[in-house]
Amino acid sequence: MKNKKKIIIGCAIFTIAIIAIVYLGVAVYYQYHFLPGTTINGKDYSNKTVKAVKDSIQNDIRTYYLKLIERNDEVEHVSAGDIDMKVTIDGDLSKIKNKQNHYLWFIKPKKAEKLDVTIAYDDIKLDYAINGLKCLDDEYINSGIAPELTFDGNAFTMTEGVPGNEIDKEKTISLIKEAINNMDPVLTLENEGCYLVPIDKEASEKEKKLLSKLNSYLDVVITLTFGEEKEVIDKAQIYKWLSVDTNSEVVFDTEKIIEYVDNIGKKYETMGQTREFLNSSGETIKVSGGDFGWWINRKAEAEAIINDIKALNSVTREPNFLQRAGAFGENDFGNTYIEINLTTQHLYAYKDGNKIVDCDIISGDPVNGLETPTGVFNMRFMFTNYNFVRKDFTKKLKYWMVFYGNTVDTNIGIASCDWLTSFGGTAYKGAGSLGSIYVNEADAKTLYMELPGKDFPVIIYKERR
Repeated sequence: MKNKKKIIIGCAIFTIAIIAIVYLGVAVYYQYHFLPGTTINGKDYSNKTVKAVKDSIQNDIRTYYLKLIERNDEVEHVSAGDIDMKVTIDGDLSKIKNKQNHYLWFIKPKKAEKLDVTIAYDDIKLDYAINGLKCLDDEYINSGIAPELTFDGNAFTMTEGVPGNEIDKEKTISLIKEAINNMDPVLTLENEGCYLVPIDKEASEKEKKLLSKLNSYLDVVITLTFGEEKEVIDKAQIYKWLSVDTNSEVVFDTEKIIEYVDNIGKKYETMGQTREFLNSSGETIKVSGGDFGWWINRKAEAEAIINDIKALNSVTREPNFLQRAGAFGENDFGNTYIEINLTTQHLYAYKDGNKIVDCDIISGDPVNGLETPTGVFNMRFMFTNYNFVRKDFTKKLKYWMVFYGNTVDTNIGIASCDWLTSFGGTAYKGAGSLGSIYVNEADAKTLYMELPGKDFPVIIYKERR
């Protein structure tokens, strides 16, 4: 038992001696080396001597280069050799080493060390190196290719754009110099916002949404009806009106749409045109002038077309009219109208095709230059008990129905006349009206009571004899 104890004690002493020797040996080693975990200026210098650290700092400068990562997978460098870069160690590495307790080599230093160093380079060579970079050379700079919207006859497609590489030169040069002073290894120009037009990472998704909207507009079909006639607006026409602005918003070309509506108007409008008319005597005559007829409201219709397309509203409807006529087609009079023959001094009125008035009249005085105008006019409004006041002529009219003129003083219409006992013949020559049509009060009442208050034709003509 005594021998066994001696062996155990001997082994323990031997083990402690070995540990002590190893500990002291490592302590001696770290008397001349930096402790494990030592970082100086952000770099790990564990187990290195002061000289090795100095050599490493110098070597880092000699082998240093700044890597510029540019757009379109371009990479350029500015190296220490290009600018005669050198470093001066201003701080004392030995002091940093000596303040470390090498007997506590097994404890990692609590803080990183900072060593004062001065980096120097040739400013002229740096400017030369920077000016030699392709990313700053106007010869290699391009504005890129914007995505292009095209129509293939059926749908819109978008070609893929190529980003340009136009750069903020002043900002980029400043960032390069700053990176070199900090000895940064990499400068990514895209991340630093050096490009004048940044790449939109969400552009692909935006383009998909934009194309979806554009092509949904192309699915709209608008059918404008003109009686039995139709004008169909579909993708073959709509695509010409669509474009995309710089904010990737769909833009409608209102001027082109108004132009389209204008062309339709020229095809279907009848206001002021010459028409053939079968008069009450059974004679087909031509009547020109006047303001009656179909007249499209171009602006309102263009807005309606845009609204229908935006709302994805395929619709069949009439266009927006400023003025309507009695019927579509060549004979737009319809079957409710007033017919006035200035030659025979006679008036006929028809309601739904039935004659309701057949009477003599007195028209404007041609001798005094007040002849009633001819043409097809739109009945504008009707009054009863109207005070008619003109220069040298004032009357209380039981019925007054206006179809011509822009002001009260220039209005011409059909007037009930209770101061005359006879009508027709040639009485109008020298003793006619100021341009209006005089009828007896009974017939005027029939016109007022039976016909619509406005928007039907008054056809005035003279026979050729």
